[in-house]
Parts: sequence; structure tokens; C-alpha cells
Amino acid sequence: MVRLYRHGGPDQLVYETEAVRSPGVGEVLLRQEAIGVNFVDTYFRSGAFPLRAPPAVLGGEGAGVVEAVGPEVSLVAAGDCVGYYFSPGAYAAKRLIAAADLIPLPADIPAREAAALLANGLTAWGRLHRVYRVEPGSVVLVSGATGGVGSVLAPWAEHLGATVVALVSSPQRISAARALGLQHVVVAGTGELKKTIDKLGAGVDVFYDTVGRATFAEAVSVLRDGATLDLLGTASGPPELDTADLKRRGITPTQSPAAEYLPDRATLLTAAGDLFAAWHVGVFRNRPIRTYPLSETASAHRDLEARISEAAIVLLPEQ
Repeated sequence: MVRLYRHGGPDQLVYETEAVRSPGVGEVLLRQEAIGVNFVDTYFRSGAFPLRAPPAVLGGEGAGVVEAVGPEVSLVAAGDCVGYYFSPGAYAAKRLIAAADLIPLPADIPAREAAALLANGLTAWGRLHRVYRVEPGSVVLVSGATGGVGSVLAPWAEHLGATVVALVSSPQRISAARALGLQHVVVAGTGELKKTIDKLGAGVDVFYDTVGRATFAEAVSVLRDGATLDLLGTASGPPELDTADLKRRGITPTQSPAAEYLPDRATLLTAAGDLFAAWHVGVFRNRPIRTYPLSETASAHRDLEARISEAAIVLLPEQ
């Protein structure tokens, strides 16, 4: 497993071995085949987000095979292929996890695909189906469209029939956005965003902002009155909100965690079913994945923070 004993840089992530106890009531012993790395993990590591009680095992997303079940577990059985999202303690070859947190995986979805998809995909589901119900005819603007959530949300919105405008930070990211199947790709700060929206003939219905300050003002300027503004991330820093202007235009910012839209297991399984259905028809086929051995988690964090790749990062435990 990989432990964090104190906040700091990637070098604070320590790879070590430790036996895992037998599962208790409601728990499962999971042999992990793949572990997702998300940017929020770096916040917990650095101290931007507090840890409850160091030492800690970071990560909240993974997929693998149930090795054993504890008392009173009926949702899964030994041998089941499962995944999960937002369940702390993921950076380990084997881990204990609440059975209620597990999502059965279709047999044809590889563990590394599931580990790269579940957290971002279920976050995207809440945005597309709860924050604003995207449907044919919707005009959707996504900043950071080649990033973690954006690379799922943008092609999924197109699959649902929306016209999607992908806002990227540099010309170098255009090809990555095109590879996702996105038709309208615009580089921020070039003046092309307004021209593109004007050509479409309608203002933007919903803006999914995963970037924050760097692209916020430009993006908000093309929203129609009454549009939905969903603040998903602040990779470039928190945006400066002109609350008076937003109020005048009838635009109310929303900022809610993914879990708010997945309040119970039934909703979670519905959302996962929709996500897997989109995967099966190839919506995410060109979303790249970059893998690292679990023992090289520190390197994965360095590369993630340096943004050397747009690929989803997955750790592979040494078996």
C-alpha cells in the first residue's frame, strides 16, 4: 500500500507492505486490479484538504475482485468483479471496503477502464442529468474538455444530442479534444469562442466549468440569460464572480459534490448503468489511459501535477 505520513510533495507518498485483516460486518476484502488517481488526491497529499488522521492511504476510486466477504454481506460475493468511487483508502493492492460502496462491473469492462472512468463518469452523470438535463438541442460549453471530468462529460453530452463547444487552454490540446469526437473546439483567449457561439445562433444553455479563473470571464460572456453555471473545478484558481451581473442575467451558479446527486444505492446503480451503456456504444473509446505501478505512485502524482499528459492516470498493483 501507499501511505502518507505527513502533508507535502509526492515524495511523502511511501510504498510499504502490510497485512490486511479479515473483513468485518458489512465489509469486503477487495483484491484491486486498478486504482484511479484523481487531482483531488493531490490536494489531500499537499494539505490543501485536511486529512482526518495521518498516516493515511489516499485515493478513492478502484476496481478489482472480491476475495472475501464479512458477516451480513449479501450485495456481492467472492469472485465478483466490482468497482467503486469516492471511498477513501484506494492506494493499496488489497483493501477493506463497505459492500454498500461497490458497483458490479459488466464482464467486458476491464478493471483499468473502470478505475479510469467511475469517479469522473459518475460526476458527469450528475451534471448531465441533475444539474441541467442535457437533451437534443441543448447548447453546452465545457472548459477543460480534455481533462478528467471534461473528457467524459463533453463526449457524453454530444451523445445525448447536445451541441457541445469544447474550450481548451492551448492549440496543443485541440487534437486531444478532436480525438474525443468533439466537433466544436475553441482555444481560450483567441476570440473564437464568441464567433463560434454566434454561428450556432443561440447562447449557451449550460456552462460546465472545470477550470476556474483562466477561462471564466470569457465563457460567462457567451451564456444566455437564465443559463446554468456549474462550477465543477478551479484548476487555474477560483473564478471572480460578478454576482450583480449574474443576478441581472438570471444566472445562478451551482457548486455541489457529486455525492449530492447520488443520494442512495438505487440512484448510484442507475447512474452506473447509464455510464456503462455509454461505454458500450463507444462514447469514451478514445479517452486515453496512462498506467503506473502502484510502487510508483509518487511519479504518478508528479506527472499529474505537471500536466504532462491528458490521459487518465491508473495505478496497477503488483500481483
